[in-house]
Amino acid sequence: SLSTDCQWTLYAADTVGNRDIYLQSVTGQKPINLTEDSLVNDDEPALSPDGQQIAFRSAREGGGIFVMGRTGENARKVIDRGYNPAWSPDGLQLAFTQTPTELRPANYEGQSDLWVVNVSGGTPKLLYEKDAALPQWSPHNQRIAFNQRFAGKAQSAIVTIPASGGADVYVTSGAGMNCSRGSGRT
Repeated sequence: SLSTDCQWTLYAADTVGNRDIYLQSVTGQKPINLTEDSLVNDDEPALSPDGQQIAFRSAREGGGIFVMGRTGENARKVIDRGYNPAWSPDGLQLAFTQTPTELRPANYEGQSDLWVVNVSGGTPKLLYEKDAALPQWSPHNQRIAFNQRFAGKAQSAIVTIPASGGADVYVTSGAGMNCSRGSGRT
């Protein structure tokens, strides 16, 4: 995850026997381990639009999606499930998928529904009951793009839906792998 001012990068790495989240200046050489106090996997970090909070997946406290300050302080659980959190542009909601997903055909674990939850917690809302992976909000806060994998095939498509739920729109099609993650813009 790259900060909106392009000064910081956020990533997960396994350097001590479990995955930790690191913050590093794009011009620096020394990363800061933000989750070194956690003995379980912490990964899939996403920096909030204002750059002050980090949403991430963790196995701590039974697992789920957590939010912490940019320098690793005050980690708190938002919801007790979910993967690949993505911030809404206003910083008030997180989109997430139900199952762990990477963009590799061998990682296909079946359908992964798309959900949204308020950053302060509460009851999540199911937005999409078909396969959804790697969600990303549009800059205007009105649509969510995601990758949809096709079972048993090394193929996928980029799909969008209204942020409040509704009809899906296929942006790509074909025999290749397409991805909704990357620049952070959809």
